Amino acid sequence: MGRAPDPAVFLPLTHLVYYLLLALAESPAHPYALVQRIREGSDGAVDPGTGSFYSIIRRAVDDGLIEERDGDDSRRRVYALAPLGRRVLEAEMHRHETQLASTRRTLKI
Repeated sequence: MGRAPDPAVFLPLTHLVYYLLLALAESPAHPYALVQRIREGSDGAVDPGTGSFYSIIRRAVDDGLIEERDGDDSRRRVYALAPLGRRVLEAEMHRHETQLASTRRTLKI
């Protein structure tokens, strides 16, 4: 079995992927619940369109960032944050922290 990829190769994350991973950090969920969490978590700034959102979910599964699971209802898929997805989300958080620190130094605030 190969080594897990370096989380940095996934950075920077798009807003939608960032909020997808963040929503799944709370708990596993089906796509409709994820759309609701993303809307709420972004204060409405990110509003996933259903067609493109399913493509992004599929890509995140293919990349190993999230995992697909069977839900309570066999017709409904549930997604969970994979260990790699958590590491990528943490790396993105550190990237943002570094940017903010640099901005504060530059603006002297």
